[in-house]
Amino acid sequence: MRIRIALLLVVVSLAAATAKAIALRTSESGQSITYPDPTQRVLTHREQNALVTPWIKKRFDTLLAGLMTREGIDMWIIPSREYNEDPVFASMSPLTYFASRRRTILVFYHPGGGPSTSPSALLRTGKPAERYSIGRFDYDGIYPMVASTNDGQHEALRKLVDEKNPKVIGINESDAWQHADGITANEKRRLVEALGPAHAAKIKSAEMLAVGWLEVKLPEELDAYRHAMKVAHLVIREAFSNKVITPGTTTNEDVVWWMRQRVVEMGLGKWFQPSVTIFRQGEKTSPRGVILPGDMLHTDFGIVYLGFSTDTQHNAYVLKPGESDAPAGLKAGLKAANRLQDLTMQYARLERTGNQALADALGQAKKEGLVPSIYCHPVGYHGHGAGPPIGMTDYQQGVPVRGDYVFRPNTWHSIELNVTHNVPEWGNQPVRFALEEDAAIMPGGKWDWIDGRQEAFYLIRP
Repeated sequence: MRIRIALLLVVVSLAAATAKAIALRTSESGQSITYPDPTQRVLTHREQNALVTPWIKKRFDTLLAGLMTREGIDMWIIPSREYNEDPVFASMSPLTYFASRRRTILVFYHPGGGPSTSPSALLRTGKPAERYSIGRFDYDGIYPMVASTNDGQHEALRKLVDEKNPKVIGINESDAWQHADGITANEKRRLVEALGPAHAAKIKSAEMLAVGWLEVKLPEELDAYRHAMKVAHLVIREAFSNKVITPGTTTNEDVVWWMRQRVVEMGLGKWFQPSVTIFRQGEKTSPRGVILPGDMLHTDFGIVYLGFSTDTQHNAYVLKPGESDAPAGLKAGLKAANRLQDLTMQYARLERTGNQALADALGQAKKEGLVPSIYCHPVGYHGHGAGPPIGMTDYQQGVPVRGDYVFRPNTWHSIELNVTHNVPEWGNQPVRFALEEDAAIMPGGKWDWIDGRQEAFYLIRP
């Protein structure tokens, strides 16, 4: 009897787990998904893959043709080799693949004619772009496979190109855009040899097609990113608490490694080492070592989850005995950084460039008496994503080439910046208040924080 009960419990548990996983899958009707409370659990890798794979197919079916038309490219060829993948490869393959299998040659074809008369168009209704994988792998059914042996891949590619006879062939090579410079010298040489002179003469850089593919997101992806951001904020909230920090004992490096270990234990990925910086009254440089009452703490932290990278900078204050809140001067500094966020988003509008937004936001901030620095970047499939930057730490006068790219709807950006503010309680010591929050530009051009923004310090008891 006990064995039967035990077996019944196992069956019920498995059924519940399966039902929970199925409920998280994207339905063909576009039904919204209820993500789990991050304080209870995160999605398993199996659940994540069940979401990501349909998104990739939908992106191919609804986005790619319009992007190819916009950029005037009717065939896009992306070769990748194992452990030397093109930067766009991960956005085009399911989570079951950690690298290209041997050599993978992805081919996309859309006979859409010349460039679109509407450069800002992001979506195209009608026939989707055709997609092919030249080789032995269909990547979990995402690609129709043009079967060939390793030695015969380029021959099979040539036959496909002859059949389609594209007007323009795009490849990922670029001086300015690191996300669009994936083809190696060897792969380009072999491609040119395989295509022959007539087809090779059609080759052009697909840099803006690669950027466009990586920057634009589906509504379903935005919902998932909000969930991912809640998870990232949860880890920061835990790290900046007495659960992790005992003032007078815990060091900033203790917190750094706690955050990194926490990410691993939750089954999440990482794309950079976390940092925790101490700001202290009377210290001109950021000290390392034991965290003390009266310290202001700053973290830069990001995770990889559901195929997306997050990027966040938040601040905490360690209360002194008898204090119940941070000093007014520190709160004023945080408020000044919030104001710079507002200005940055005010001037970063659709069809404006990153450099225009930078100049206008810095100009207005200085008029208001702030001491600003702005260095925002796109985010999504990569932590430092494809799209227009708004300054860089060492490019406060504008970013060459990439800074002249315009903002588009359905894109995500990390609003990263700082304000230097004098703190009266610290003898008017200048303190850098740095914030970073991810936000989306919605279809109508309105900015929307992915999961809110920090407007008050995390408080750590003495």
